[in-house]
Amino acid sequence: MGHKHLSVLMLYVRSAIFPLLGTIFLLVVTQTGLFLWQMTRNTSYLEAIVQSGYLAWEIAAALLVVLLSRMKGSSYTMRRLRISERALFLWHSLSCLLCYVLLWMAEVLTITLLCRYFLMRPAAADASEQALFLAFYRSDFLHSILPLEEISRWVWLLFAWVTLALATAGANVQMRYSRKPSTLIPISFLFLWHFKHPLGSLGLDVLLTLLNLSCAFYCVWDVWFHAEEVETDETT
Repeated sequence: MGHKHLSVLMLYVRSAIFPLLGTIFLLVVTQTGLFLWQMTRNTSYLEAIVQSGYLAWEIAAALLVVLLSRMKGSSYTMRRLRISERALFLWHSLSCLLCYVLLWMAEVLTITLLCRYFLMRPAAADASEQALFLAFYRSDFLHSILPLEEISRWVWLLFAWVTLALATAGANVQMRYSRKPSTLIPISFLFLWHFKHPLGSLGLDVLLTLLNLSCAFYCVWDVWFHAEEVETDETT
């Protein structure tokens, strides 16, 4: 039984590799291009330059959501393995979560390297050694990507990724039963619209965390009680 479930996870991971790599490539190229273009405009403030990358991040995240929500693995292999609909949903959710975390890590690495490149240029010679560290506090975008010591933002970011992964897998189940992905659209909008907010927004962080937690429970409930279960080897 364990080998079957591991096979399902591997199928989902294999199906997600090329969409993920393509999205990361698009993100890196677009964000690097926007960053360098802003530098040619003689902008001397790092925070002003990195704001141009926010749109690239939003587009890349939205694109990956769409691609993963339509990821089906191998339908024939899934039927042969006789895995329950609920198990498929959970494994798909886990693979989506891994993809979102990898996209986030690629964004953190890309934006950090670009910022360090800017600080190495002669125009930024007067910048202090703490300039990059301070930029992650002064820029709403940078701080939302890497919240540093703000625990409430880390909690929100974790729940946001988990909820988005559950909603993505849930949308796949809904479309498989000819239903509209009614949960993914508002959850994606909530994530993208409120992703960037200022440092010290404790109340908003708590509110967004509670909203995401509620949405996560709904996504699980929707699959658990609405998906038609097929007979599996586990029940025979």
